[in-house]
Amino acid sequence: MGYDEHSWNNLKATRRRSTYLLYLSHLCFVLGSIFYLQLSMVSIRWDQYTRDHRVPQSVLDEDDDDTWEEWSYENNHSDILEVREYYWVQYERNNVLGAFSYAAMGFIEMCSNRNGYTLHNLLMPLGGLLGMINALQYDGSAMQYGSAVSLTFYLLSCTRLDFFFVGSALECIVSYAYLAGFDGAWLLYLDSIACLLWLYCAVVGVASEFGFSFEQFLRKERAISTPCSPLSCAQQKTDRYRH
Repeated sequence: MGYDEHSWNNLKATRRRSTYLLYLSHLCFVLGSIFYLQLSMVSIRWDQYTRDHRVPQSVLDEDDDDTWEEWSYENNHSDILEVREYYWVQYERNNVLGAFSYAAMGFIEMCSNRNGYTLHNLLMPLGGLLGMINALQYDGSAMQYGSAVSLTFYLLSCTRLDFFFVGSALECIVSYAYLAGFDGAWLLYLDSIACLLWLYCAVVGVASEFGFSFEQFLRKERAISTPCSPLSCAQQKTDRYRH
Protein backbone atom coordinates (compact mmCIF):
# COMPACT_ATOMS: atom_id res chain seq x y z
CA MET A 1 0.00 0.00 0.00
CA GLY A 2 3.04 2.29 -0.03
CA TYR A 3 3.25 2.74 3.77
CA ASP A 4 6.26 1.96 5.94
CA GLU A 5 5.65 0.33 9.31
CA HIS A 6 5.75 3.60 11.27
CA SER A 7 3.30 5.36 8.95
CA TRP A 8 1.04 2.33 8.93
CA ASN A 9 0.95 2.24 12.75
CA ASN A 10 0.15 5.96 12.89
CA LEU A 11 -2.62 5.48 10.36
CA LYS A 12 -4.11 2.63 12.38
CA ALA A 13 -3.93 4.68 15.60
CA THR A 14 -5.62 7.66 13.93
CA ARG A 15 -8.38 5.52 12.47
CA ARG A 16 -8.84 3.76 15.80
CA ARG A 17 -9.34 7.08 17.61
CA SER A 18 -11.79 8.16 14.93
CA THR A 19 -13.66 4.88 15.33
CA TYR A 20 -13.95 5.29 19.10
CA LEU A 21 -15.20 8.86 18.70
CA LEU A 22 -17.88 7.84 16.24
CA TYR A 23 -18.99 5.00 18.50
CA LEU A 24 -19.32 7.62 21.23
CA SER A 25 -21.34 9.72 18.79
CA HIS A 26 -23.72 6.80 18.24
CA LEU A 27 -24.09 6.43 22.01
CA CYS A 28 -24.90 10.14 22.37
CA PHE A 29 -27.54 9.82 19.64
CA VAL A 30 -29.25 6.92 21.42
CA LEU A 31 -29.08 8.53 24.87
CA GLY A 32 -30.31 11.88 23.58
CA SER A 33 -33.28 10.23 21.87
CA ILE A 34 -34.13 8.33 25.06
CA PHE A 35 -33.99 11.52 27.13
CA TYR A 36 -36.24 13.35 24.67
CA LEU A 37 -38.70 10.45 24.69
CA GLN A 38 -38.75 10.50 28.50
CA LEU A 39 -39.37 14.25 28.33
CA SER A 40 -42.36 13.63 26.11
CA MET A 41 -43.73 10.96 28.46
CA VAL A 42 -43.37 13.30 31.45
CA SER A 43 -45.34 15.97 29.59
CA ILE A 44 -48.12 13.50 28.80
CA ARG A 45 -48.34 12.31 32.42
CA TRP A 46 -48.47 15.88 33.70
CA ASP A 47 -51.18 16.79 31.20
CA GLN A 48 -53.24 13.78 32.28
CA TYR A 49 -52.70 14.61 35.94
CA THR A 50 -53.91 18.20 35.54
CA ARG A 51 -56.94 17.02 33.58
CA ASP A 52 -57.84 14.50 36.27
CA HIS A 53 -57.62 17.23 38.92
CA ARG A 54 -59.44 19.74 36.70
CA VAL A 55 -56.78 22.42 36.90
CA PRO A 56 -58.09 25.45 34.95
CA GLN A 57 -56.14 26.75 31.99
CA SER A 58 -55.72 30.11 33.68
CA VAL A 59 -53.70 28.42 36.44
CA LEU A 60 -51.71 26.29 34.00
CA ASP A 61 -50.66 29.41 32.12
CA GLU A 62 -49.22 30.97 35.28
CA ASP A 63 -45.64 30.20 36.30
CA ASP A 64 -45.63 31.83 39.73
CA ASP A 65 -45.94 29.71 42.86
CA ASP A 66 -48.43 32.05 44.54
CA THR A 67 -51.13 31.33 41.96
CA TRP A 68 -50.66 27.58 42.30
CA GLU A 69 -50.61 27.73 46.10
CA GLU A 70 -53.79 29.78 46.16
CA TRP A 71 -55.59 27.42 43.80
CA SER A 72 -54.41 24.28 45.64
CA TYR A 73 -55.54 25.75 48.97
CA GLU A 74 -58.96 26.72 47.64
CA ASN A 75 -59.51 23.30 46.05
CA ASN A 76 -57.88 21.17 48.75
CA HIS A 77 -55.15 19.84 46.43
CA SER A 78 -52.03 20.47 48.47
CA ASP A 79 -50.22 17.48 46.94
CA ILE A 80 -50.33 19.06 43.48
CA LEU A 81 -47.55 21.46 44.46
CA GLU A 82 -45.18 18.56 45.09
CA VAL A 83 -46.23 16.88 41.85
CA ARG A 84 -45.68 20.13 39.96
CA GLU A 85 -42.20 20.50 41.45
CA TYR A 86 -41.38 16.90 40.54
CA TYR A 87 -42.62 17.50 36.99
CA TRP A 88 -40.44 20.55 36.47
CA VAL A 89 -37.36 18.77 37.83
CA GLN A 90 -37.93 15.84 35.47
CA TYR A 91 -38.71 18.16 32.57
CA GLU A 92 -35.59 20.25 33.05
CA ARG A 93 -33.30 17.26 33.59
CA ASN A 94 -34.45 15.32 30.52
CA ASN A 95 -34.45 18.45 28.38
CA VAL A 96 -30.91 19.41 29.37
CA LEU A 97 -29.54 15.87 29.00
CA GLY A 98 -31.25 15.34 25.65
CA ALA A 99 -29.95 18.62 24.25
CA PHE A 100 -26.47 17.97 25.66
CA SER A 101 -26.35 14.50 24.07
CA TYR A 102 -27.38 15.87 20.68
CA ALA A 103 -24.88 18.72 20.97
CA ALA A 104 -22.12 16.22 21.81
CA MET A 105 -23.14 14.02 18.88
CA GLY A 106 -23.07 16.97 16.51
CA PHE A 107 -19.73 18.20 17.82
CA ILE A 108 -18.10 14.77 17.47
CA GLU A 109 -19.51 14.33 13.98
CA MET A 110 -18.32 17.81 13.03
CA CYS A 111 -14.78 17.11 14.26
CA SER A 112 -14.70 13.70 12.54
CA ASN A 113 -15.87 15.00 9.17
CA ARG A 114 -13.10 14.63 6.61
CA ASN A 115 -14.64 17.25 4.35
CA GLY A 116 -14.21 19.97 6.95
CA TYR A 117 -16.81 22.08 8.67
CA THR A 118 -20.06 22.63 6.80
CA LEU A 119 -23.28 24.42 7.66
CA HIS A 120 -25.05 21.11 8.26
CA ASN A 121 -22.34 20.00 10.70
CA LEU A 122 -22.55 23.25 12.66
CA LEU A 123 -26.33 23.31 13.02
CA MET A 124 -26.65 20.15 15.12
CA PRO A 125 -24.28 21.21 17.97
CA LEU A 126 -25.69 24.75 17.84
CA GLY A 127 -29.21 23.38 18.13
CA GLY A 128 -28.16 21.26 21.10
CA LEU A 129 -26.49 24.20 22.86
CA LEU A 130 -29.57 26.36 22.32
CA GLY A 131 -31.71 23.53 23.65
CA MET A 132 -29.62 23.36 26.84
CA ILE A 133 -29.88 27.12 27.37
CA ASN A 134 -33.59 27.02 26.63
CA ALA A 135 -34.17 24.20 29.14
CA LEU A 136 -32.87 26.42 31.94
CA GLN A 137 -35.28 29.25 31.12
CA TYR A 138 -38.10 30.06 33.54
CA ASP A 139 -40.10 32.22 31.15
CA GLY A 140 -42.64 30.03 29.36
CA SER A 141 -42.80 32.28 26.30
CA ALA A 142 -39.01 32.40 25.97
CA MET A 143 -38.88 28.60 26.26
CA GLN A 144 -41.32 28.19 23.37
CA TYR A 145 -39.34 30.49 21.09
CA GLY A 146 -36.04 28.91 22.10
CA SER A 147 -37.42 25.43 21.50
CA ALA A 148 -38.63 26.43 18.03
CA VAL A 149 -35.19 27.74 17.07
CA SER A 150 -33.37 24.71 18.47
CA LEU A 151 -35.66 22.24 16.69
CA THR A 152 -35.37 24.20 13.45
CA PHE A 153 -31.60 23.80 13.66
CA TYR A 154 -32.07 20.04 14.11
CA LEU A 155 -34.25 19.97 11.01
CA LEU A 156 -31.85 22.04 8.91
CA SER A 157 -28.94 19.80 9.92
CA CYS A 158 -30.53 16.91 8.00
CA THR A 159 -28.96 16.18 4.64
CA ARG A 160 -31.45 13.52 3.47
CA LEU A 161 -35.06 12.48 3.85
CA ASP A 162 -34.94 9.95 6.68
CA PHE A 163 -36.61 9.15 10.00
CA PHE A 164 -34.62 11.83 11.80
CA PHE A 165 -35.77 14.39 9.25
CA VAL A 166 -39.41 13.32 9.66
CA GLY A 167 -39.11 13.39 13.45
CA SER A 168 -37.51 16.83 13.39
CA ALA A 169 -40.21 18.11 11.03
CA LEU A 170 -42.92 16.84 13.40
CA GLU A 171 -41.17 18.47 16.35
CA CYS A 172 -41.07 21.77 14.46
CA ILE A 173 -44.79 21.48 13.69
CA VAL A 174 -45.52 20.93 17.38
CA SER A 175 -43.31 23.84 18.42
CA TYR A 176 -44.79 26.23 15.85
CA ALA A 177 -48.31 25.12 16.82
CA TYR A 178 -47.63 26.11 20.43
CA LEU A 179 -46.32 29.48 19.26
CA ALA A 180 -49.47 29.98 17.19
CA GLY A 181 -51.63 29.43 20.28
CA PHE A 182 -52.76 25.86 19.65
CA ASP A 183 -52.96 23.47 22.56
CA GLY A 184 -54.20 19.98 23.29
CA ALA A 185 -53.19 16.42 23.99
CA TRP A 186 -52.76 15.72 20.26
CA LEU A 187 -49.65 17.90 20.23
CA LEU A 188 -48.16 15.88 23.08
CA TYR A 189 -48.80 12.61 21.28
CA LEU A 190 -47.38 14.02 18.05
CA ASP A 191 -44.29 14.98 20.01
CA SER A 192 -44.00 11.41 21.30
CA ILE A 193 -44.22 10.04 17.76
CA ALA A 194 -41.40 12.36 16.71
CA CYS A 195 -39.23 11.21 19.62
CA LEU A 196 -39.91 7.57 18.74
CA LEU A 197 -38.74 8.25 15.19
CA TRP A 198 -35.54 9.77 16.56
CA LEU A 199 -34.97 6.76 18.78
CA TYR A 200 -35.68 4.36 15.92
CA CYS A 201 -33.17 6.17 13.73
CA ALA A 202 -30.56 6.01 16.51
CA VAL A 203 -31.08 2.30 17.21
CA VAL A 204 -30.96 1.39 13.51
CA GLY A 205 -27.71 3.32 13.17
CA VAL A 206 -26.12 1.52 16.12
CA ALA A 207 -27.32 -1.89 14.91
CA SER A 208 -26.00 -1.29 11.39
CA GLU A 209 -22.62 -0.05 12.57
CA PHE A 210 -21.97 -2.73 15.16
CA GLY A 211 -23.25 -5.39 12.79
CA PHE A 212 -20.74 -4.19 10.24
CA SER A 213 -17.91 -4.16 12.79
CA PHE A 214 -18.76 -7.66 14.02
CA GLU A 215 -18.86 -8.96 10.46
CA GLN A 216 -15.41 -7.51 9.84
CA PHE A 217 -14.12 -9.11 13.02
CA LEU A 218 -15.40 -12.52 11.96
CA ARG A 219 -13.81 -12.17 8.54
CA LYS A 220 -10.53 -11.00 10.13
CA GLU A 221 -10.14 -8.29 7.55
CA ARG A 222 -6.96 -6.29 7.78
CA ALA A 223 -8.42 -3.26 6.04
CA ILE A 224 -9.07 -0.36 8.37
CA SER A 225 -12.50 1.17 8.12
CA THR A 226 -14.08 4.17 9.82
CA PRO A 227 -17.72 3.82 10.93
CA CYS A 228 -20.29 6.11 9.44
CA SER A 229 -21.82 8.96 11.38
CA PRO A 230 -25.00 8.21 13.38
CA LEU A 231 -27.41 10.05 11.10
CA SER A 232 -26.02 8.64 7.86
CA CYS A 233 -25.46 5.14 9.23
CA ALA A 234 -29.11 4.80 10.18
CA GLN A 235 -30.02 4.95 6.49
CA GLN A 236 -27.65 2.25 5.33
CA LYS A 237 -28.74 -1.37 5.16
CA THR A 238 -26.54 -4.06 6.57
CA ASP A 239 -26.28 -5.83 3.23
CA ARG A 240 -24.68 -2.71 1.77
CA TYR A 241 -21.49 -3.64 3.59
CA ARG A 242 -21.45 -7.20 2.28
CA HIS A 243 -19.23 -7.98 -0.64
